[in-house]
Amino acid sequence: MLQAIRDRITGVVAIFVLGLLAVPFLFFGVESYIRAVPQDAVAVVGDDEISSTEFQTSFARFRAEQRQQQGEAYDEIATNQPSVRREHLEGMIDQLLLRQYSESLGLTISDGQIAQILAEIPAFQANGRFDGELYRQVVRGSGRTIRGFEQELRDDLLVSLVPTALSASAVVTEAEIDRMIALRQETRQLSWIEVAAEQFRDQVELSEADIEAYYQENSQDFLTEEQVRLAFLDVDARNMTDGLSLDEEELRNRYEAARQRYMTPEARRASHILIASGSERSEQQAREKITEILARLNDGESFETLAETYSDDPLSAEQGGDLGFVSPGEMVEPFEDALFQLGDAGEVSEVVETRFGLHLIRLEEIRPPQGMSFEEAREEILDEYIERESEGRFIDVSERLVDMIFADDSNIESIAHQLALDVEETDAFGRSGGSGIARQASIITTAFSDAQLIDRRVSDPIELDRNRSVVIQVIEHFPAEPRPLDEVREQITERLLTERATAMAREKADRLATQAREGDLEAVAAEAELDLQVVDALARFDFQHGFDLVNEVFRLPAPRESASLHVLSKGDGYVVARLEGVTPGNPATASTAERAGMRQQLQFAQMGNDVAALLEYLRANTSIRVLEERL
Repeated sequence: MLQAIRDRITGVVAIFVLGLLAVPFLFFGVESYIRAVPQDAVAVVGDDEISSTEFQTSFARFRAEQRQQQGEAYDEIATNQPSVRREHLEGMIDQLLLRQYSESLGLTISDGQIAQILAEIPAFQANGRFDGELYRQVVRGSGRTIRGFEQELRDDLLVSLVPTALSASAVVTEAEIDRMIALRQETRQLSWIEVAAEQFRDQVELSEADIEAYYQENSQDFLTEEQVRLAFLDVDARNMTDGLSLDEEELRNRYEAARQRYMTPEARRASHILIASGSERSEQQAREKITEILARLNDGESFETLAETYSDDPLSAEQGGDLGFVSPGEMVEPFEDALFQLGDAGEVSEVVETRFGLHLIRLEEIRPPQGMSFEEAREEILDEYIERESEGRFIDVSERLVDMIFADDSNIESIAHQLALDVEETDAFGRSGGSGIARQASIITTAFSDAQLIDRRVSDPIELDRNRSVVIQVIEHFPAEPRPLDEVREQITERLLTERATAMAREKADRLATQAREGDLEAVAAEAELDLQVVDALARFDFQHGFDLVNEVFRLPAPRESASLHVLSKGDGYVVARLEGVTPGNPATASTAERAGMRQQLQFAQMGNDVAALLEYLRANTSIRVLEERL
């Protein structure tokens, strides 16, 4: 990129182009110009963006799931290919389109629905019941906030609303079910004789000329892998910590200046009773109900019993209203204000109104602020200082690196010398990647670009991680070329043996089929000394006979007045098959469970078609822009 600019932006042309670029800034302002190209978006879908952070987080989860599912078979390089990343992004775009469509229809996810789903997640349960404190611990342990996690869940449910509605509205008739059962349970009656290719291998004659001719005609099948070897500079803030330290006085001063940072805020364990208003209860009725409950509390009734009986928060109601410990910022403001105004454990608030309804809040326990001593915080303070200072060094080196590449991108050694960096080298690797930095898709893509393979330029910095980037230069290129004949002779011999033996098997199967049409299959089998296999009821899933053969048999048209003869492939050979009859499945024999299962399959199939059609419509009527370079 830098070289392309340098090659083209020179002299009068440079002045003219730069003048054109200045016009948008002069007339519309920097802000409006930047807004047209989102700074952190990998895709813009209508009025919404998919940020780079969202994409990277989602793709990282996808890769983690693949790694867990595939175990030792997992291929890090294959999973991180640009095509896989793009496919994942397309799935995210589909989800966003469905969410936008749901919102346009006015569909929402209620707090009650969220609560019900959370209560059913095993990870949040202790002794078979939802545990609020465990819920908070698990969510925070995953690096999310409670509000963020619940918003993710709300978005996922919103995405599923339309497909769920389409599934529920799919109409499957009894006739359709009957037809599918008849097809799926259909059996076919046939006989066949098998002509295996293996028996002809000894009859195949191959000459050296045959092998050489095949090699010349198919040399592209026997190429070596194209490979490159790189020199690279690894610019990593973690390697820029030499000499960074603080003495005891500086460490203590920093601790005193930021003492509050090392204190956890006061937390309060609370219980509540929620009375919500809505379609089943008016606001006035809700207020009367909670006033009645408050009076019963004042008369000495159990808070836990009243919460279990009357609270509209199903999660906490099962726990007698217990919400666990609440820290500032976790609840809506009116709720927190009331909770943190309570003075003593056991005290109950007056009626508190929030967007969820009316609450009575009881303070259960106060956990005072907890902090770290200087000795406990010492390493953290030092680590933060080193991280911040090394990041500053990284930024400085990175800026100088870009300037040097812009000035001269022909020699990585010269750049390394000026920046006091070590030039490292990779082993040779192909387009599927190698080890070390050669496992990174961005490195592989750049290494096999024309700028590297043809011009051998020092690349622009390639970001590998936060505060880590790499520049590369191809130092050796090994183009793909035909391997010597002696290396592939056995492979060619095997191919020719298989091809010619299979062709001979086909010729014999065709001859036998012709004879069988003139006589009968039994006589042909006896004359050829081949076993006649008779199958009275071949089902669609009888794959012990070979997946390909069964599929071919069920593609054949049903015989009309008499049996029909066909030559079908089976493994490395062929069969001469006589299809004698087709017996449809009998829907009347299907159980209620089988019919219900078939109905559900047909509904899912209809839903899949309907969702695909809806997404096609939404894509055609929504402005979608993908920023490939940010994937």
